Order: sequence, then structure tokens, then C-alpha cells
Amino acid sequence: MRTAMTYGLFPLWFTAALLAAFYLYAGGVDATWIVVGIGVSTGAIVAMAERIHPAHVAWNQSHGDVGTDAIHVAVSQAAIPTLMESLITTMVLHLSLSATDWLGVAIWPQSWPLVFQLALALVSAQFFEYWLHRLCHTHPFLWRFHATHHCAERLYFLNAGRFHPVDTALSVTLSFGTLMFMGAPDIVMLLMACWITVHGLFQHCNVHLRLGPLNWIFSMAELHRWHHSLVLEEANSNYGNNILFWDIVFGTVYWPKDKNASPNIGISDMPHFPQTWWAQVCSPFQWEAIERNRPSH
Repeated sequence: MRTAMTYGLFPLWFTAALLAAFYLYAGGVDATWIVVGIGVSTGAIVAMAERIHPAHVAWNQSHGDVGTDAIHVAVSQAAIPTLMESLITTMVLHLSLSATDWLGVAIWPQSWPLVFQLALALVSAQFFEYWLHRLCHTHPFLWRFHATHHCAERLYFLNAGRFHPVDTALSVTLSFGTLMFMGAPDIVMLLMACWITVHGLFQHCNVHLRLGPLNWIFSMAELHRWHHSLVLEEANSNYGNNILFWDIVFGTVYWPKDKNASPNIGISDMPHFPQTWWAQVCSPFQWEAIERNRPSH
């Protein structure tokens, strides 16, 4: 049972979720409800798996963070993407039509098999997300917003939504804005949204997972836990949010075979980073005060 969960839970559920999304959409179900349904069901399954087969028992103990993370999910994973989609759709579609007219041919390869279209969507959209994520770790101003995600003291499924609204807005604009500009069809956008939803919940889960060779495709929990390390050299790696492709291309994969990531995570020089939702939203604009609370060495 536990071995099956370790190696099979993610790939089986991931495949089932994408197939369900495809057939539900073909049957006329609204895309929004498909994503919501898959997100809720995935969250429920992961939450149960965390209790049955945790990676670290200590991570199942609440740090008073559930309420904060629940608000982050509602704002950064539901409200902000919906708002950004509404704001950028008209402008980006206009640019896409203009580019198509100028080129004399549609940008998106509509005739490709759907699986190849999805692969193209991931590789192209994740290129920009990869570099945004990497810059968030190296550019001090961007780090102010991204630090909210890394201040978590444990990893569990709700951490998938712990992002500052500005961080989310930038990421959504780059990823889905890219696909809208390229003219990706609705079914590709839907499958991409489902991929991100399922992958994100598993990526941050407290379930003992081992994917073996699949880790070279998915930027899954086994690798992502290193990205949350207190050790800077370990944390500045594995930037891919949903695929590992660009980490491989740019040499930022960190996956030691002789040890596992430590359960001690967070921001080493900011142990007093605010832990309430509103304080985290305000944190980039109160950065000097947070820095003054750094421990002396």
C-alpha cells in the first residue's frame, strides 16, 4: 500500500485528472468548474495521503499557518488569476491577431496532436516563468515579494497557494499571457491549468513520493524540497514550477542521490518573517523593518 502510494499516487492521479479534464470539456462542462473540481478533489486526496504516508511526521503538525495559507489559496490561486486573465485577454489577443496578420500565418500549430500542443505550451510558457522565478531569488526587489512563499516552516499541500499577490500576478501574466499571444486553443489552456493545479498540490505535499526517472520531467516534491532549503546553495536551484526542462537546459538542477532534503526549511536569515496573511501582503513595503529583526551573527 505505502510502496504503491510512493511510486504510483502522483503519476496515476495526474494522468486521470488530465484525461477527466479532456473528456469533461468535450462533454460541454465549463472549464472553470473542471479546474475547480480537479483542484478540490486533488487537494482532498493529497490531504488524506499526508496523514497516511507523510514524508515528515512533524510537517503534519500545524504551525498556525492553515488559515494564512487558505487565504493565500483563495486570493493568489483563485481571485488573482481570474482577474489577470480578464485584464490581459483583450490586449494580448489584439497583439496576437496583429502578429498573425504581420506574419501571414497563425503562430500556434493547431494541426499538431494535442499532446504535442500541450508540450509546446509547457515549454514556452515555463521558459518565462523559470526566469521570473530565478530572478526572484537573485534580484533584491523581486525577492521581497517571493519571500512570502519561502517563509513557510513546513511543506504541505496548501503551501501551493502561499504566494504574494504581486508574485502571482507576474507569473500568470507571463505564462498564460504567452499562450494567449501564441493563440493556444481553449483545450490547451484548460489542460495547462489542470497540470499546474495538480502538480502544484503534489509539489508541495507532505507525502513520501519517489518518481524515479519522472523527476526529469516533473519538478516534483522530491526535487522541490531542496528549493525550500535553509542552505542558499541548495535553495537556488530547481526553479521550474511545473517542469524541470529549463533547469536542465540552464544547469540549475540540484538532486543529490546520497541524501534527502532536510525537513528544516524557510528563510535562514529571517526567522521572524511575518506569518499572517495581511502582514505577508504588506511585507515588501515594510522590508526595512523586517530586516532589522534579523538575528545578529
